[in-house]
Amino acid sequence: MRDRLLRIGSSLVQHGPDSDRVYVMRIAPGDVRLVLDEAESLATRNSYGKIVVKARASDFGELARRGYRVEAVVPRFHEGGESGLFAGKFLEAGRATPRDPRIQEVVEAGRAAHARALAETGPDDRPGSSVEPPTSPAAMSNGGGMPRGEVVVVDEAGPEDLDELAACYAEVFESYPFPIEDPAHLRAEREHGTRFFTARDHGRLVGASSMEPAGPPGVVEMTDFATLPSHRKRGIATDLLALMGRHAREAGVRVAYTIARAGSFGMNITFGRRGYRYAGTLINNTWIGGAIESMNVWYKILEDQS
Repeated sequence: MRDRLLRIGSSLVQHGPDSDRVYVMRIAPGDVRLVLDEAESLATRNSYGKIVVKARASDFGELARRGYRVEAVVPRFHEGGESGLFAGKFLEAGRATPRDPRIQEVVEAGRAAHARALAETGPDDRPGSSVEPPTSPAAMSNGGGMPRGEVVVVDEAGPEDLDELAACYAEVFESYPFPIEDPAHLRAEREHGTRFFTARDHGRLVGASSMEPAGPPGVVEMTDFATLPSHRKRGIATDLLALMGRHAREAGVRVAYTIARAGSFGMNITFGRRGYRYAGTLINNTWIGGAIESMNVWYKILEDQS
């Protein structure tokens, strides 16, 4: 059964048995106690193992009083420079204990990639890539570690691409917390401001990603990265992220962040290489790839960059 979305006033909550959690995705100022009361009631009624809340730094006192612990912090997430928090409350024995022994190793690999990128090119969104306009035949040609002679073109998706995008997601993911294998879901997301991106090899769609409004104005989540098995380890995610970063700056985005699988060296290194900083780990948080996995949060401040 898919996780469900519930609106509480101007706040948004996701819950369901797949991720075995309640996720407060957006909490409106002044609604903190009301929303937390409802989230905790949902968790109790459904015997969920975790509640995770995306909140403001100023909500910390109320969260701590209720037994939540801060799992990740994203600076300047909210207007006025206030940090954003991801806070978790664990409701079943063992849920707070990481199940993947590689998490710290993955984080250190991502941090090392970040340090190398800064040392080589400085703190902007251009390390490791020279993304050209999507109409250029050289776009992504050998720019992400691809064999010479192969050309993969990255571009922003249009409505005509959504059926192919959904098919790509269906092939790549055994399970996912949102129904991204459904073209109707992608169309609805696009209508609400999500921007999708594609990577094509001689016209065939081989990779995808999205940039989703996921917080206050000026904040986006870089998410839904997928590469067909036949095209992995060729830098496609890196080049998609580079293009998304360019579009984000042009749109005046203040902060970009991602929630990446904590056991995935590739995606964590990709974000580190693009100048993202590690914010924390959401333990046993998300149903993806057929299991509940821990997720790493990475962020990048864009508003001061030229």
